[in-house]
Amino acid sequence: MKKIDWYIIQKFLVTFFFFVIAFVVIAIVIDTAENIDALIESDARFDQIILKYYFPLCIHFGNLLSPFLVFIAVIWITSRMAQQTEIVAMLSGGVSFRRLLVPYMVAGFFVTLLVLIFSHF
Repeated sequence: MKKIDWYIIQKFLVTFFFFVIAFVVIAIVIDTAENIDALIESDARFDQIILKYYFPLCIHFGNLLSPFLVFIAVIWITSRMAQQTEIVAMLSGGVSFRRLLVPYMVAGFFVTLLVLIFSHF
């Protein structure tokens, strides 16, 4: 793989994980606001609430939202690269559209494996 492939994969994965973290934080804040009374009444310790309730919930929400977030991440980084004329430079350098898709497929395969692992967690 070439440096440009690693560059696109890195941009894709960083953007994807940023979106996952952002959406999971929003979901946790909403869930906490809805369930704060039940959490206080349960007399559970803080570490029990985090490890036994919110950690699996974070994995569930991240796994649930990952197909949508992959789509958003691909659109986001491709539009940013087009805005900064990086795609034009690659195409004028002789890179075909099919070759440009290789890093997206590699990163997508990695995210698919990650989602499959977390879906069995």
